[in-house]
Amino acid sequence: MEMFYAHMFSYSAQLHPSSINQLNPIGNASIKDCLEKMATAYDFIIIGGGTAGLVVANRLSENPKMQVLVVEAGKNHIDDPRVKTPALYSTLFGTEAHWGFETSPQANLENRNLNISSGRALGGSSAVNAHVFVPPSKTIIDAWGHLGNKGWDWDILKPYYAKIHSVQTLAPKLKEYLSISPDEGSECSGPIQTSYSADLDSPLPPPWNETFANLGYKMTEDPFHGSSSGAFQVLSSIDPLTHERSYAATAYYLPAATRQNLHVLTECVVEHIIFKKSGLDHEAAGIQFTQNGETKIAKASREVILAAGALQSPKILELSGIGGSKLLESLGIEVLLDNPHVGENLQDHLFCGIGFEAKDNTPTLDALTRQESEALGAAMKEYATNKTGPLASLGLSSFAFLPVMRLLHAAGQATLKQLLDNNAPRGLPSEHPSTQLYYNITRSILEDKVDASVAMLSVASQSPAAQDYSLGLLPGKFISLGLLLSTPLSRGNVHITSTSVKDAPSIDPRYLSHDLDLQIYARHMQYLEVFAASEPFASSLIKPNGRITSLKSCKDDIEAAKEHIRRNATSMWHPTSTCAMLPREKGGVVDERLRVYGTKKLRIVDASVFPLIPRANIQSSVYAVAERAADLVKGDYWACFYGNK
Repeated sequence: MEMFYAHMFSYSAQLHPSSINQLNPIGNASIKDCLEKMATAYDFIIIGGGTAGLVVANRLSENPKMQVLVVEAGKNHIDDPRVKTPALYSTLFGTEAHWGFETSPQANLENRNLNISSGRALGGSSAVNAHVFVPPSKTIIDAWGHLGNKGWDWDILKPYYAKIHSVQTLAPKLKEYLSISPDEGSECSGPIQTSYSADLDSPLPPPWNETFANLGYKMTEDPFHGSSSGAFQVLSSIDPLTHERSYAATAYYLPAATRQNLHVLTECVVEHIIFKKSGLDHEAAGIQFTQNGETKIAKASREVILAAGALQSPKILELSGIGGSKLLESLGIEVLLDNPHVGENLQDHLFCGIGFEAKDNTPTLDALTRQESEALGAAMKEYATNKTGPLASLGLSSFAFLPVMRLLHAAGQATLKQLLDNNAPRGLPSEHPSTQLYYNITRSILEDKVDASVAMLSVASQSPAAQDYSLGLLPGKFISLGLLLSTPLSRGNVHITSTSVKDAPSIDPRYLSHDLDLQIYARHMQYLEVFAASEPFASSLIKPNGRITSLKSCKDDIEAAKEHIRRNATSMWHPTSTCAMLPREKGGVVDERLRVYGTKKLRIVDASVFPLIPRANIQSSVYAVAERAADLVKGDYWACFYGNK
């Protein structure tokens, strides 16, 4: 989703001085202590000070007897205005705060290479993302358990979603205006501060919510209760009091920064994990990393915890000798553990949409998108003075989770059955061991007239991802309606290409390689035009015949919808599942306690372990899984953390 919003808010590149002083790594005193301690052992070493890593570091260091080291490749940007100011996040793209990865050419997207970056900063992607904070569905989380992971279902994970964040309190009348349930967020009390759009009087929410209510998709409860479908107002990880980003560094690291047993190193790159033989298994004993060009070693007496993200955790495993033997041997890496599923099963969300001309009296962000000086100056002044205005938020407020609306009638159900039957797994050797299970889950979602297979959103601005890239920025006002394909069946991979940690991995998501993805996505795309013409949304906001894509209307032309997707779909930067939590024989890399198969004292706690991608933005799920991971670690060292309790 970050890439879509980057286009929409490209104006923000002009809203700060061109050169921002780079900050020193965090906690210099801690770093000095840390370097002096290298000859001895930490209890836990965490690779990656990102979204998941800082959560686990906070929780494990709550016990002052546990010595915890975090090693992060990126810099500390905790005082960087580009990170703190909500709408300035897009100015970080292409800077040292991003890894800057891109995919290999995607055959089903006109051989385009797509950006698929992640955060290279203290706080990881939570420091640079688009703030969107949405829930998963009960269906998907329960599916994690059904895939063979005991202890991972909605009833167990739901309390963790409540534990990670707090929700902005709104007056009853405002909740009614935004169609927010009275009890929404009442059970949440976590460190991540979330809020609704700063533009609370936006004209978008009422017609959006009313139109979906007329269609039978009104969200009647807190979406974090696992609801299958309906329209709602999205939360953002923006503090409602300070109007600044709330993320892993501010919410989880800063409260723990003075703990003497927690040390954080920034700008240090882990080269590989150090193992020693332990019976038939390999036991993680520490890490080798570089700092300022110098190679260093840190030892771990209890565990090494990998939290480098879905694109980097498999890379570190492979560089350490854990992965497919064919690949490792071809690069001259000693094979410690042959597991060909490391780096496989890559899942990501595609985003594509349609833009519509808005009525002249509809307030939009297009003047800022076009970087018009008067609008830029006004936005800068308002944020500097009051911490309000377009720089205080993303500009996104309205979301909806929907089933395949075009296939809900009788004839559509017959078409859906035919599509599902024609695209069923064939048991080929090349298929992932869990392909049939994944297909069964997706089929049950698609055949359910309530469960959602797409996330739909609206933004008061134009965006190339919601029109055609050939058009460029246009004069006028626009409303963009976009779709995120929630449950893709296409699977890709990420692997190392050399023995050097400095080289980017090869990333091939294989978008739309499963034909069912394009078939379902195209029918959702057709529905966008139907929705835009529905009341009261149409008469409230949209000009008649105001579609702005250069392609012809796809409402009655499925091939036009497919062509639009192939030409314009982009990655949402939500990679998951490359070290999947699955039974080993089903393609797993970690077990239900997140321990790497065939090893001891090595665990993974980031989005790479998700067995199935959540239905929309993954930020909330990364936090929740990390909180549960911390509890699993504590449970495995019960006496150390809880004594005789």
